[in-house]
Amino acid sequence: MASNDGKVLSEELIQDLNAHGPYSMAVWHSGDIRVGNEEGLSGREAYFTNLIRRTILKHFTVDQIKTFSILDIGCNDGWVLNELSDLPFARMVGIEPREKNIVKGQTVRNILQISNRVEYKLGDIESLGDESFDVVICAGVLYHVESIPVALRRIANICKAMVFIESRCISSKYITKALMNEIEMRDLVYQYKEKTCGITAQKFESAYHDGSTKSLSVVNIPTVESLVMQLDILGFQDVEIVADPKSYRRAVWKNRRALNGVCISAYPKLGQNSSVSDESIWIREYERGLEKTVLKRDFIEPLYEHYCHRKTTLALFSHSLITFMYLKSPSWLAGIFGSFLEVLHREKYELEIIKNLRYGPRDKLCLEYGKMLNSVGEHEFAMTVLKSVTTRINADWRSVYRSFHLLSAITSHVGLLDESCRYQTLCVSCNPRFPVEP
Repeated sequence: MASNDGKVLSEELIQDLNAHGPYSMAVWHSGDIRVGNEEGLSGREAYFTNLIRRTILKHFTVDQIKTFSILDIGCNDGWVLNELSDLPFARMVGIEPREKNIVKGQTVRNILQISNRVEYKLGDIESLGDESFDVVICAGVLYHVESIPVALRRIANICKAMVFIESRCISSKYITKALMNEIEMRDLVYQYKEKTCGITAQKFESAYHDGSTKSLSVVNIPTVESLVMQLDILGFQDVEIVADPKSYRRAVWKNRRALNGVCISAYPKLGQNSSVSDESIWIREYERGLEKTVLKRDFIEPLYEHYCHRKTTLALFSHSLITFMYLKSPSWLAGIFGSFLEVLHREKYELEIIKNLRYGPRDKLCLEYGKMLNSVGEHEFAMTVLKSVTTRINADWRSVYRSFHLLSAITSHVGLLDESCRYQTLCVSCNPRFPVEP
């Protein structure tokens, strides 16, 4: 066996290589010498490194690459950046928290006379300080950390142009309808985003092997959905599944191991934190949509009279019957009546208001009745009804701040400006995120 320069490996050099092993992530080669024993991971690192190369060349020109820096987080023995070192990056850096892996890479490159222009550094992502990089590779790392969201947030802070993530993942088959019902995806964000969720599996992992966690801990293996959601909320755009679990398994493990993998590329948005600005827009649109949606009198009045004054009228058992049954039914039956409501009330905010009446119906009905009264000019009666919410101890929080805001608008309309300012202050005190400005 001889390297590219004709050097033959002596027994001593082979022993030196074995002493610094295992070279289990990829195969180093020079001439007819091959150093690597990937075992059940055969071809994995070469597979995703080829995808990294293709993704970089697809999205950036050679002239752009010449001005770019690239970082490989958790680079192990440095094979990935060595394979990419023909690309004309202005700077190439690999960081690795385990000193043995840094020395391992130095040893094999020295023995095989492999040189490159990569800077290999001992440390983790926190050791980078204020440094940032155009392209960031995070391969084989996320399922060895205690907190994937924390790791991705740090990556988002240092990434300027593209991140490429490779990770083991668990099957999405565990995301069932029962699970989705149990975690109740009812937050504001789901008014504007697809109702998706992700899960992670936790397991103990020690630092015994070179390709594992830095210290004994509980690590997390995510679903693909988990990773995509995290990238989305961190402000990345054009999130692309470069290799899904099915194609990854077929290409790498040939279905011989119970492992799933995924490769994802994403690109940070320029400027302000998009997730924060998006949320502010959603809040404003949502609150204004609810405020401007006024339920009809013949619908809301019977429900208000029943819940707030214990009166039962014939109207309750005609026009408002389905809603009444929805509010009174146990959860398993409420779903059936909820389906009828979706047919009867197709306007987005109208349906949102009616479905939410199930939680704290008395105060929410007062709020909706007060809105209706104000819309028809019965301002004094509207204020009385709304104050029955704001002056009741332990009242429904959402009904309280929305009632404060409506009271501020009504008192301003009738010329009670000092009182209007007081109600606006109370509204913001109750919910500091409420968009009180016009």
